[in-house]
Amino acid sequence: MSMKLAGSLIERRSSTTAEIDRLSTRDMLNLINQEDKLVTEAVTPCLDDITRLVDRAVVTLGQGGRVVLIGAGASGRNAVLAAGEYAPDEQHPLVGLIAGGALAMLHDMRDAAQDYNRGVLDLQAIGFTQKDMLIALTVGGKTPWLWGAMRHAWSLGATRAAITRNPQSEATELADIVIAPQTGSEVVAGYGNPKAILAQKMVLNMLTTGLAVRTGRVYSNMRVDIRNNTTQMAERQIAIVMAAGGCTRTVAKAALESCDHNCKTAVLMVLTGMDAWKAHALLAQNNGFVRVALQEAP
Repeated sequence: MSMKLAGSLIERRSSTTAEIDRLSTRDMLNLINQEDKLVTEAVTPCLDDITRLVDRAVVTLGQGGRVVLIGAGASGRNAVLAAGEYAPDEQHPLVGLIAGGALAMLHDMRDAAQDYNRGVLDLQAIGFTQKDMLIALTVGGKTPWLWGAMRHAWSLGATRAAITRNPQSEATELADIVIAPQTGSEVVAGYGNPKAILAQKMVLNMLTTGLAVRTGRVYSNMRVDIRNNTTQMAERQIAIVMAAGGCTRTVAKAALESCDHNCKTAVLMVLTGMDAWKAHALLAQNNGFVRVALQEAP
């Protein structure tokens, strides 16, 4: 190990957990839990920057662009999972890319993460344009694949953001928006970066939830964009219509069946008494926002 790497490892050691190997299991877990609580506190000072991130992403989607989440290793897995869980649509405007592709979700693909040119090629492969927005997830900001992707986005004039623990890195220099929760030393030095990765997940949760709300996928505090492609999801649709409309299961099922199981339309039908065609048309006029459509309902 070089002197530089050794020094870096020593700097990352936590004095709070220096005796963790001497603790009982219960005390050890309590210490880890206390350290995890610090992650939430680290995210709080970043709320203004996260607000900029969400608002910029909403504008991007509103103008027909996509929000592309990228990362390598654990950061890349965060990116792919967040994009995949955002919406039930087979094709929706959140895209997740991980260095090394699908195999990297299960295997270590360090060579791919070190390939600058591949970062460029991976963005080109999805047809990334100036209309899109790139959000890079990285703990240290020192991944060549990530730099390649970010520099390509920069060359196109696309908006770029970085979610990282390191506020001063090659990645942040290429970003328009930098979100850098200072999560501090990990519980065990050299055992991954669980606190930094947890902070990423918190920010991504704010981003995806914020986008769902701001793009009309949510009414009150319920997702109303779900589809009935499985028995479980069909039951969830019924439960949502019942909760949103304050109606019986029979009424909710009838509304869903009459509008081809479009959850938003069914909710509006139950709340207003409109038929399926009129409810669907009113939603279309209001960009799919149930709350706005309700305000304009006769």
